[in-house]
Amino acid sequence: MAVSVGQVEQLIEKIAPRSWAEDWDNPGLLVGSSAQRVNKILLTLDGTMEAVEEAVSEKAELIVSHHPLLFKPLKNLRMDNQAALAPLSLFRNGISFYAAHTNLDQSYLSSSLKFAKMLGLQKTEFLETTSAEKLIKIVTFVPEEHVETIRKALTAEGVGSGITDGEHSDAYSECFFQTNGEGMFRALDGAEPTIGKVGELTRVPEIRLESIVEERSLGRAIKALHKAHPYEEPAYDLIPLRNTGKPRGYGVIGTLLKPVRLADLWEGFLKQLTEKYGHDCSSVRLAGDPDRKIKKIAILNGSGSSFVAKAAFKGADLYITGEIGYHNVLDCLESGMAVGELGHFLSEIPMIHALYDYIRADRTMDDVELVISAASKIPWLKR
Repeated sequence: MAVSVGQVEQLIEKIAPRSWAEDWDNPGLLVGSSAQRVNKILLTLDGTMEAVEEAVSEKAELIVSHHPLLFKPLKNLRMDNQAALAPLSLFRNGISFYAAHTNLDQSYLSSSLKFAKMLGLQKTEFLETTSAEKLIKIVTFVPEEHVETIRKALTAEGVGSGITDGEHSDAYSECFFQTNGEGMFRALDGAEPTIGKVGELTRVPEIRLESIVEERSLGRAIKALHKAHPYEEPAYDLIPLRNTGKPRGYGVIGTLLKPVRLADLWEGFLKQLTEKYGHDCSSVRLAGDPDRKIKKIAILNGSGSSFVAKAAFKGADLYITGEIGYHNVLDCLESGMAVGELGHFLSEIPMIHALYDYIRADRTMDDVELVISAASKIPWLKR
């Protein structure tokens, strides 16, 4: 069964809300309609004309891209305007276009986090922390026989699962507390109570069920509560907490279990990249003493020039990024930090694969075909 573009949007923004994006960014649905039905999705790093033509050939109704199709407003939709060609082609072929950019960079699908795991980094933290999730305690009152139904509905929206900044938070889910009590109400004229009669004071054995939810998931949790609760007007409390939620940010920095020679580490890392993603690594570059021992590594997918100072300040021995300016490389070397430049594409394509796995794992997308774009490839010629 086909899903709507809006359902795909909601699924992605469940882990990468548009509100996380930078002010200069332009994520979200850029072409098409949230109501459009989708049977096939093309996932790509860039919304190039080649990717659009591929979507047409694949008969995909939606393109999901990391980089937005439009950053600046178009002043015209002329056929001789290069920037207008892709949007015009999308319109002509009835294809919607959705982008998740700096918001996705801050999600757990970030390429930086994937690389950190591949390298086996320990004691990791964000290279730059941008914010922390606000937490809300949600308390509801449920007839005893409906407690499990409500709990499962809330759990499905992330309530009570790995939401604090505790070291072991991710190792626990479905964390709830419940107590017994008695609820009471008097249904007035016009009500259709599930229990009791209009005009009578009704007393019901109830369970007070409570847990914690991230503020970004609160709307979905409340919607799920209303849908699953047997009462036509369920009672619930929302209590803002001062507890620290999970931080989010860009990049990652961490340490290896033991120092490794730079040349050996780089060779092993590139071998893993080639084996896992199947892309040629001949265009990557490495600067620094190949015999130097590396212990602490900073990683930032995409454009990394503006994060050089942060990596150096945090004591990184090696800075791995997508692309970096010539003078920034010199700054790294002068600060005693080696540099590995993967190229923008290779540093971010793991996010597309991670996004593929995330969408594929959702049951609502079982009947939707997903394709990773063959047009998404390193633009440089092989040496």
